[in-house]
Amino acid sequence: MVFKEIVFGMAEYRLECALRHAVLRKPLGLSFTAEELAKEKDQLHFGLFEPEDNLVACVVAVRLSPTDARIRQMAVSPAHQRRGLGTRIMNELETHLRSRGVTNLVLHARASAVGFYEKLGYVVVGDAFTDVTVAHFRMVKVV
Repeated sequence: MVFKEIVFGMAEYRLECALRHAVLRKPLGLSFTAEELAKEKDQLHFGLFEPEDNLVACVVAVRLSPTDARIRQMAVSPAHQRRGLGTRIMNELETHLRSRGVTNLVLHARASAVGFYEKLGYVVVGDAFTDVTVAHFRMVKVV
């Protein structure tokens, strides 16, 4: 498994969008709009790849300041879930962002994923809110 940055607009980015759609949007009856995807140009995209460029997990990070970033849209291929790949991509991402000077992370976790992120050291801050039709919680971590 190889962790690497994905370049916006390239073939690997299209694989990332397809994976995020299949795991995060399609089950909710939602799709990405062209406007939403255009906003991702300046965001950081990462993936876990098996040999021959098979994308099995992905995540997006948004720099908020030199020391702060927001993590969003983490997805693992259904065929590869329950194998520790979510934990692996988050650990790789945190290491990568820390090397770029990021020390404070924030994310909006679906209620069903809060336990996963708590195991990684994230802490819930505030009350539940609705985003993309499901309950989410704001979570933070200092790395």
